[in-house]
Amino acid sequence: MTKVKRADPSALQDVRAQTSGLGSTRSTSILVLLVALVCTGCISRPPAIETGVIERTLPEGPVHGLWAKVRLDDPAVKIIVTGPLAAGAVYPAGTEARLTTVPQWADAEHTTLAVNANFFAGSVPPAPGEKDPGWFAGRPVDLRGLSISEGRVVSPPRTVAGQADPAIAFSRGRARVGRIGDGDLAGVTAAVAGLGASENGQQPGDFLVTAGRNTGATAQVQPAVRHPRTAAGVTADGRTLILAVVDGRQPGYSIGVTLPELADILIGLGASEAINLDGGGSSTFIYHRPDGTLLTNKASGGTWRPVGNHLGVRLEERK
Repeated sequence: MTKVKRADPSALQDVRAQTSGLGSTRSTSILVLLVALVCTGCISRPPAIETGVIERTLPEGPVHGLWAKVRLDDPAVKIIVTGPLAAGAVYPAGTEARLTTVPQWADAEHTTLAVNANFFAGSVPPAPGEKDPGWFAGRPVDLRGLSISEGRVVSPPRTVAGQADPAIAFSRGRARVGRIGDGDLAGVTAAVAGLGASENGQQPGDFLVTAGRNTGATAQVQPAVRHPRTAAGVTADGRTLILAVVDGRQPGYSIGVTLPELADILIGLGASEAINLDGGGSSTFIYHRPDGTLLTNKASGGTWRPVGNHLGVRLEERK
């Protein structure tokens, strides 16, 4: 048994006498220490970016992908979208961008997180009888739908039958998903878009997620077909951006998802609203972890496809 030695009562009285005037000093010291801890970041803050893995087993095969959540109200977060072409250069009519892989763009823009964004088409279609040259780096392209970078409109909203494409627009510390047209751009610092209604009106081109409901069955493109996919959504308060990239066309690893399945993934991650972005071989997820390692998805074609538009997050020093 361990014996506890009792203190001498007279000694305790001496100690009390010596310390009776220190109560206020102790309280002040503790307060100063707490303030110092907050100021120096010793008390942990929620991370600006969280990432995770998507893993599902469907009757048709496995599904793998990656997700990220970005705290838009964190002062370190800055949303980056591909900027306009350099002034003075000559490009074919209708050119709004040149193809660049997401990893190359992310390195050039010093982003921590980056994914592919808008659909795109070649500015100069092949002549009759000629084979399309494919998506090669540097190819001039026309972006489909709204794209805004640093408050500058790179590509205007696409409108069909008076209805703009589904888009996600960013302002100070917030994001909103909607059919964002020319009259909705005030205060928007960055934006990217998915595809709305088809020109022939046969596909409505709805949101992927609408008010927390799965509306993927009527979103664009090819909603019932399994493909690699990229999506962007926001929480109900608009303060958290949710990104998801699902791999596909890789039997035994990931078979891809339909748009309703993609919507379920976004809803599970907390999205109240979401849009489908360009997918297929374009789907790319690049994240530079704090420890210096790289987290990426697995390109369906074996190499990264150059794409026309990019959506990224740059982490700047907190002020």
